[in-house]
Amino acid sequence: MARAARSERVTERGAVPDPIPDRPYAGMSLHARRGDQRERILLAARDVFATSGYAAAGIDEIVARARVSRTTFYEFFENKEKCLLSVFQLGVKRVASALFGAVADTGELQPIERIRAEVRALAKAYAADPAMARIILIEIVGATPTCEQARVYARDQAARVIQAQLEEYEYWRSRSPLKRRVASVAAMAAISEPITELLSENRLEAEWETLVEPITEFVGRGLIDPQDW
Repeated sequence: MARAARSERVTERGAVPDPIPDRPYAGMSLHARRGDQRERILLAARDVFATSGYAAAGIDEIVARARVSRTTFYEFFENKEKCLLSVFQLGVKRVASALFGAVADTGELQPIERIRAEVRALAKAYAADPAMARIILIEIVGATPTCEQARVYARDQAARVIQAQLEEYEYWRSRSPLKRRVASVAAMAAISEPITELLSENRLEAEWETLVEPITEFVGRGLIDPQDW
């Protein structure tokens, strides 16, 4: 039986065959299948890095958990470091989305209520995925020079979110950029360190809500005009 002729389109250079269509595989298009493979690798790597630590984690363990081949792994990631960076970036994106959502919803609230809502959003986001939280807050730290650079950049961006809010607040507006920066970094640490402590003790998922009020009060005392309490 003769093969069906491929469709053609006419250009200035003559008839050119149309690209081969994205054929389905097991009910999925090739594009969707590739996306599914990459997501499975990232989630498997998250679990392996969180359980074994970056140094001890092996690519064989990641691909076995993801149910893909080593060849497939290397089609997406040059090495284990690049995979960790991608997992970290995915986690940061999720946490940032939760934070920005809280910031957008708190514009009309009093300062202490804004802080409470944002602390709650962050703690809840980390607790929702403890394995990913461990990557963001623990495993990325000093894993490699490139990973540390990525962590420092993410920390800087988080501090800038707080700093931008301080610049809108009359109590801080007249102060120097350096003072606002120091206050922002300190506030970020005041939020992340208690979360990291519970995470390291495997208590975050069950006890994250206990952090909201003490963190809110501590950060509020440092950032809010006493007259606004």
